[in-house]
Amino acid sequence: MDDAEIVDLYFERSEAAIVETDRKYNAFLNQVAYHILRSFRDTEEIVNDTYMRAWKAIPPTKPNNLKHFLSRITRNLSFDRLDYLNAGKRHALFVEMEECIPDYQNDIETLWETREIGRVLNCFLKTLDERNCAIFLARYFYSYSIKELADQYALSVRQIKYILSKTRNALRNYFEEEGVVI
Repeated sequence: MDDAEIVDLYFERSEAAIVETDRKYNAFLNQVAYHILRSFRDTEEIVNDTYMRAWKAIPPTKPNNLKHFLSRITRNLSFDRLDYLNAGKRHALFVEMEECIPDYQNDIETLWETREIGRVLNCFLKTLDERNCAIFLARYFYSYSIKELADQYALSVRQIKYILSKTRNALRNYFEEEGVVI
């Protein structure tokens, strides 16, 4: 079943929407959550919570890309769970990125600045070659470990670390050129 048909099921409020979503995206969503949480039990709960959030959000929201919509929900729920589990400890991914992206709080005053950072980040990603962009997104969006990336791209851990470091430095420079204060 394609995504448009699944979204139509949500709009019809048919429980088959959840069944079809699970059939098509369960493995992918489990992978996203597990890369962040590293716990099968928490991953299972997050994926189930993702289906519940999707059920509540569709309608009125009509996602253009269901896979991206669901992965975003899963990521947000996973990072919320990670924050809860770590009781305020900083996640290693955030530590790696803090020199490139400022730490903005989720309040109204910084909402525009946060959106601007997202816009500039998307523009930066378009400047990367396909492999480096995929490595960067796999690490910082999908939370793959460096070892997993090395295995997936048939590179050494050292090469992956170098690519990520070089990309973070390029991102920092790109932000400075665009006037984003770091």
